[in-house]
Amino acid sequence: MTAEFMLPAEKVTLVAGLLADRVRQYDSTHDRRAAFAYTYYRLTTTLATGLETGTPVFNDPPWVAELCETLASDYFSAMDSIDEWLAGRSGGSTDEVQPGDLPDSIPQPWRDVFAASSVRRSYILEDVLFSMMAHMSYDLPETLRRMATSTGDRGHIADFHRMNDMLASCIDGIQDDLSARYIRGLSSLDRLFTRSDELLTNYGIRVSRGLAWFNCDRLLDPDSAEEASRSIGRSTAALISEIRSPGDWKLRAGLWVLRRLIPDRRHWPAAGTPIA
Repeated sequence: MTAEFMLPAEKVTLVAGLLADRVRQYDSTHDRRAAFAYTYYRLTTTLATGLETGTPVFNDPPWVAELCETLASDYFSAMDSIDEWLAGRSGGSTDEVQPGDLPDSIPQPWRDVFAASSVRRSYILEDVLFSMMAHMSYDLPETLRRMATSTGDRGHIADFHRMNDMLASCIDGIQDDLSARYIRGLSSLDRLFTRSDELLTNYGIRVSRGLAWFNCDRLLDPDSAEEASRSIGRSTAALISEIRSPGDWKLRAGLWVLRRLIPDRRHWPAAGTPIA
């Protein structure tokens, strides 16, 4: 069956399958992109279930599926560009890199994320938070802008908020499963290095996705588009800096010491471990 004849739930399930493939790929190579790919997979399966069961009731399920597909394509494109770059260098995905080492074919926020996750003392929760920031603060408003530009239709805010509510409602369970899959020991220790995990909460999902809608409006307005583009391009690096190098020198020094005393407790699921 071709994609154009697939039901919305089937299209989103197909996206979830592609994300599951990424999880297996990253798990097998111990690539630090695995934790976010798993989180993204779980969120997408939640959306697929909602579309299949009709809970919540969306006004325009095809639009919801299209948003899911288009947004995921941006993520896949960025990851493919990273893989292509990795294949052409002597080091592997475990080598520490700087954002400037990566090519311009990779969007700046994803360069920032990949570089931040490559450092020796990177923690699982950071990997997920930084990727979530790039995907929601950069990919999502850009995707919404392209969809609105191509159709001239900006009237789906009710369905967008229904998506937000549904995705936000499952995030606590996903956090627990993420910890069980990738983090050895008490996952609460990761919060020492982020001081907060707002993006991975019910409230955080709603706020960050709501801000993406607002930033789409800014991108669509000729008077604000340029500054909006610069702003969303910088936001991921700003979050990374806030977490890795806080303004308070005492806090910065304390975190520096803790990172050298506490191991990251990262572990990898055994081969064949189910993804769901």
